Amino acid sequence: MKQVQQLAGAHGGTGAPSAKNSQFAADLAAVRKGRIFFSHHSVGENILEGIQLVLADSGAAPLKVASLDAAAGTAGPVLLHGSGGRNGDPESKIAFFETTIRGNPHLRPDIAFMKFCWVDFAPSTDVDGLFTHYRGAITALKRDHPEIRFAHVTVTLTPREMDLKSRVRRILRLQEWTDASNAKRNEFNRKLVQAFSSDPVFDLAGVESTGPDGKPVSFELDGKRIPSMFPGYTEDNGHLNAAGQRAAGAAAIRFLASALGGRAATN
Repeated sequence: MKQVQQLAGAHGGTGAPSAKNSQFAADLAAVRKGRIFFSHHSVGENILEGIQLVLADSGAAPLKVASLDAAAGTAGPVLLHGSGGRNGDPESKIAFFETTIRGNPHLRPDIAFMKFCWVDFAPSTDVDGLFTHYRGAITALKRDHPEIRFAHVTVTLTPREMDLKSRVRRILRLQEWTDASNAKRNEFNRKLVQAFSSDPVFDLAGVESTGPDGKPVSFELDGKRIPSMFPGYTEDNGHLNAAGQRAAGAAAIRFLASALGGRAATN
């Protein structure tokens, strides 16, 4: 994924950037000027929590955040967010994102993006079909809403299971569910980066699969290196703990600043 800006490790690794850090201060100032819409579920909440944790650690004021149902009464710069669709049904999340953009003229974001979750992918997932659906929806939104800059998020990962059952299945060369699922997520992410190389892409999978020491976490499957989540970023093999939230939150600030590219809310 060399086209994606590698976010982990910037601003001095996954530790809290200082409000006196000139790059962090510039990024934060840019984010505070933008009107942003983010469609997500629980890991998205983790990212939003991480942003506020990073700001609190650095001594900066919280970011202005509002739920989607408050969009009509919230003018100017703000990070608007909402959850729609069902976990395990990624097509329903695409439909929610489309409907929200098309049906809410008061939304008026500078940038908008949606996120899939790890539970949306399984060994049986038709990655080609899902990606074709996603690409078609985003392409149509770009055509109909040229005033909005659409961004993307790589699919969240899970740690590699290392329990006895999983190890035995690998020894017997049987399919191990978490390995195969992470492979599907990686396949989607590869397609995402290739197809939208000119768009902002938040490489959340890259953040999750990079430890605090900057080393990548991956395993080999069928001759390919497959990224997996750094185990220290989660307590339940999916959602982000405080360390994972901070890593994702710091990366999200950098991503948003870059995606906004100096564009500021005008409404």
